[in-house]
Amino acid sequence: MDKSMLKVLAVAVVVVLPLHIPSVAATMWIQTTVSRTMVGADDKFGGCMVQLADALPSELDCPDQPWVTLSCSGDHVTSKANAMRMLDSAQMAFFTGRQVRVYIDDQRKHNGFCFAYRVDVL
Repeated sequence: MDKSMLKVLAVAVVVVLPLHIPSVAATMWIQTTVSRTMVGADDKFGGCMVQLADALPSELDCPDQPWVTLSCSGDHVTSKANAMRMLDSAQMAFFTGRQVRVYIDDQRKHNGFCFAYRVDVL
């Protein structure tokens, strides 16, 4: 193989290789306020969600809308009862205008929206 062919091969590997590397899971604390809460009659979006006042950081693989699921359906690493308590905390923060710290996991999702593993009212 001549040098020009090796150069072409090296460029092809550099261009194609990143397409096959899986994304790295990210978890992150976000401090913000709650803009809205949502509870659904079915398990779509995990049954309940919280809209945060600030955009989610680009390091997270989450939609542009700052909604996170609490998984009130109990599908992720929380029980339905714990998810409802997180929703209660988020609603309390919404009504009182208090800030929250939300721990977000971008590998657990409902309908594309990232899962909030924890909600702390500040």
